[in-house]
Amino acid sequence: MEFSYTNEYIELKNKELSKLDTFVKNFVGILEKDMDYVIISGYVAILFGRSRNSEDIDVFIKKTGYDHFKVFWDNINKKYECINTKNPKKAFEEYLSDNIPIRFSRKNEFIPNFEIKFPKSELDRWTLDKKIKVLVNDYKLFISPLELEIPYKLYLGSDKDIEDARFLYKFFKDYIDDSLLMEFNQKLKTNELFDRFIK
Repeated sequence: MEFSYTNEYIELKNKELSKLDTFVKNFVGILEKDMDYVIISGYVAILFGRSRNSEDIDVFIKKTGYDHFKVFWDNINKKYECINTKNPKKAFEEYLSDNIPIRFSRKNEFIPNFEIKFPKSELDRWTLDKKIKVLVNDYKLFISPLELEIPYKLYLGSDKDIEDARFLYKFFKDYIDDSLLMEFNQKLKTNELFDRFIK
């Protein structure tokens, strides 16, 4: 798989899509019509070739009102279903608005699924505002900036998350803004983990 990295986007060429990639491609094709979104966490490493499974794809969507959310709900429910509830009002008021994620899967399936949530913190909102466009074959998607994604995975701290961080750093080492990476390591208090596991 070839890739190119510019200030405007990352392009993956001739990527052989896995079943998970295809699931993401199809879901995002609907999601992007109604919502400003960014994919974060485990799938970011998987997208670029890290060999591991994932049951869910974590996504922030821009905070919106119920009417806008209902348009998205109606469109996504033509092919997918919410695992948490069948009631859009409940999904919006009792889940998303209360900082509880909602999950969507193919109808009558539970795995894989998209875990969708509103940004809660300043870093969450920064991730959405500074999202990175990735061109994959004939479609596009948006991921969190790598300078935050790597420290965030270290902050989560499991073996799997640390391996994700290591993979992303090695893959993009020549393109990452090191000063910004160190700034987020400092904010998330992951400097020591970075020095121990990544450098």
